[in-house]
Order: sequence, then structure tokens, then C-alpha cells
Amino acid sequence: MNYKRCVYFVEGPCEEKLINALKAEPRLLTPGKVNVYNVIQDELPRRVVSMIQAGTMVVLVFDTDVIKTDILQKNIDHLKKYASQVKVINLAQVMNFEDEIARATDVKKAQDLTKSRSVSEFKTAFCKFKDEECRNALNRHHLDVSQLWIKSPPEEFSFVKQGGDSIKL
Repeated sequence: MNYKRCVYFVEGPCEEKLINALKAEPRLLTPGKVNVYNVIQDELPRRVVSMIQAGTMVVLVFDTDVIKTDILQKNIDHLKKYASQVKVINLAQVMNFEDEIARATDVKKAQDLTKSRSVSEFKTAFCKFKDEECRNALNRHHLDVSQLWIKSPPEEFSFVKQGGDSIKL
């Protein structure tokens, strides 16, 4: 099937900011609607799942630093069962958002991207970026999108296949 639509379910506002920045022109990711919804902690409501149109790529973005997989598995199963003709793509952040940023840029730790003193301060500063500012900051630090979402998640997440290549342009 040719998937014409894309919808992202991302863990938090930092992931939302990153996805929005990377799907802006020039596009590095498949465009689509971004919803903040933690698929590791919360079950997707059936009404949300059933409203996903046929021919949609559903992208789940989540951290793997907390070994909790039961709700994620339920969400994947519900998407496959109740959403008609969708392709579920997993973007497992190994171990978390900050590690993905450090892996895909030239910074040693994510805080260096915003010159922050702590992870909390980094997340606040990162989320305050406008999409263009975010993209510029990532570009200044030599973002290599091919390095995002490629590392294998911990064994407990072995039921998910890393799907970054499916959405990268």
C-alpha cells in the first residue's frame, strides 16, 4: 500500500519541537501532524485510533530509558487492530531524547546545544525555540539526521523494530 498520510505520536514537547523542525523546508522527515502523547505511559483512546485514516503511517516516538513495555505493546496492537490499513513505525530513542541529540550532532551532551547547565534547563530552552531557530541550532551543530533513531533499543523493547529510515527523506 502507498501510505499518503503521516501522524506522529511523540512523548513530549521536546520531541514535538524536533519533529516539527525536521519536517520544515527543506524537509528531512515525512510531513505530518504531530500529537504529544506518551505511548509508553498512556493507552491511545480507541476513538483516537479509529479516527486514523486508511493509508496512514503512524509514527510512535518514545524513550527507552524506563523499561516499561506493556502499554506500548497494547498501543501497537490496538493500532493494528482498530486502525484500518495503517503502517506503524517506531522511533525508539535510545536511551532518551538527549542521547539522540548528542548522537546526531557534534555536541558531547545535549545541554551544549543550548549552553544549558542541566538537562531540565536544556529541555526548557529547546522547547522555547521557534521551529526555524531549532533547525538552525541543530544545523550549527552539524545535525546528521541519518544518526537519529538508528541504535537498537534495549532487549526489553525487542518487539519493536527501529523505523527511522521509513520517515527520513
